[in-house]
Order: sequence, then structure tokens, then C-alpha cells
Amino acid sequence: VLLWLLFTFLLWQRFIRSDGYRFSVTARPHIYKCRSPNMEDFTCWWYPLDNLTNAEDVSYILTYSIGFGPIQGCPDYVTAGSNSCHFDKVHTSVWEIYCMNVTAVTAHRNYTSQQHCIDVADVVQTEAPVNLTYKLTDLSEDDSGQSVYLSWQYPVPSHLHYGWITLLFELQYRPISEPGNWKVRPLQDTHVELFGLAVGDYMVRIRCRSRNYGLWSKWSDMLVMTIPSGPPTVLMKRTFTIVYSVYFRLKVFFLPPVPKPRIQGIDPLLLKKGQLDEINHHFRTFHSYKSPSYMEEIWEKVSVDRLYANIEKHTITGQHVT
Repeated sequence: VLLWLLFTFLLWQRFIRSDGYRFSVTARPHIYKCRSPNMEDFTCWWYPLDNLTNAEDVSYILTYSIGFGPIQGCPDYVTAGSNSCHFDKVHTSVWEIYCMNVTAVTAHRNYTSQQHCIDVADVVQTEAPVNLTYKLTDLSEDDSGQSVYLSWQYPVPSHLHYGWITLLFELQYRPISEPGNWKVRPLQDTHVELFGLAVGDYMVRIRCRSRNYGLWSKWSDMLVMTIPSGPPTVLMKRTFTIVYSVYFRLKVFFLPPVPKPRIQGIDPLLLKKGQLDEINHHFRTFHSYKSPSYMEEIWEKVSVDRLYANIEKHTITGQHVT
């Protein structure tokens, strides 16, 4: 019995050593991420072996196939850095299944990863939005707080051309004093107006993703937004409008305007110009109006000699009568 137990123990120890040797390390590489920023190219990354000594050399080879096509090698190990493979536009096909493996080649043996299969459309992860800004606007309709207009931009507009990508956005904001109280707004535009925000400081961030496929981008840089406690501009405008309206009504009540003499249908400027013919033409429409007659004055020329002759004539006639 003791011999049997000893024999069993030795076999178990041997199995543990063998199994430990095979799996104590990341005994093979692991493809952990693939990403396409624009559905036109993509990159895949893998974790390397971590059980190698400093003196041991290792190289990695990525092979892939598209659908049921032939096996091909990685087109570019350089562009995306170490432990990566980059597929440019020539080597990228949308709505095709890529299946790939990474093999670590050492002096003792080779270690091959598990097969990793993707559709490029499913690994779209755009860049984070930039230039997130805010502007204070007006009070909300119920005067419960102030309104804020937020806007942002996509960093690489060329990625959105030709209808390849339509973005969805997710806005998150919260008071600085409430770390766990994030409010979320799903959006389709690059701007939004928030209503009824209470006085205080807020933290705002935004991210995006392709509408139909893909992963959320990283968060944008955090924006700190301050809602001041002073009276908003709209409140001052409303107060001024009310005061001015009351002042105008009181002025009209106590100091009514003096009506100017005016004949309905007659242009006052016409009377000032003094064009009598035009005035008579317009006044003919009034039944009680009679146009005055204008006559030229007749002047008779009288000379001194003629006047003296008339005087003598009257004198002689008078003497003859007597």
C-alpha cells in the first residue's frame, strides 16, 4: 500500500510540473484587441510571452485569412508599434470575416495563440470628440435654473465622408460635489442645450461611436462648467421691459398727446407747399367746398398829360353850365 501511494504521489508531482511548465507563463501569445478608426483600415494587438529569459530571442508572426480564402501574412508590423499588425486600405474589407493567429517563435519551440475572428465593422472605435465648450444662455421656461448651450467637434471630419460612419454621442454631466450622480444624454447632433441647471460647478464629458456598429470612443477631455449665482441677463431684460411698460402707460394717462390739426385724406405737406391748384383738386371731393374764383387785376395806364386834360375838360363844362 505504501509503495502504491508513493508511486501515485510521484506521478501527480510529475503531472503538476509538466502542467505548470506549460501554463505557468502565458504559454502562448494572446490577441486582445482590434480597432478601426474609420472602417477603412484597422490594427490588431497581442500580448507577448512573459516567461522568456533576457537572453532568449523571440519573434512573432501573424497570419490571417478572409472568409474561406488562403492564409496570408501580416502586411505591416511597424506602423502601430510593437506587438501589432496594421492593415491598410488595400488589405481591409468591410463586412468580411478575418480570422487570425499569432505565433511566437523561439529557439526551443513555437507558441501559437487561439484563433481570433472579427468583422471590421464590429471593431470601429472612433476618436474622442474635441473642443467641448459651453455658453450661458437664458432661464428655463419655469425659471427653475439657468440654461447652458454645449457644443463640440469631431477631430477628423474626413472619416465621416461618403456615409461610411454616422455618429452617435453620449453626454455625461454631474455636479462636482456629487461624484456618483452622472446624468446621461444620448445625442445625434454636435450641440445640445441643458435647461434648469442649479447654481454651482459641473463636470462635463462626451464620447461617440458609430451608429450601427462599433465601440464607444474614449471620453473627451473633462470640461468644468460654472453656473453663476448672479441674476441672469434674461431676468434683467424682463425687469426692464416691465418697468418701461408701466412708465409708458402712466405717461400716456397723465400726459396724453395733443392732437395736431389734420384734414383726413389731405397730405399736410401739400398745404405747406402752397400749391393752390392741387389743393383745390383734392378739396373738390368735399360737397360743401366751393373753389374760389381768381381774377387778374386790370391796371389802366394813366399819364400826367391825360390827367390834366380831363381836369380842364371838367372845369370848362362846369363853367358852361353855370
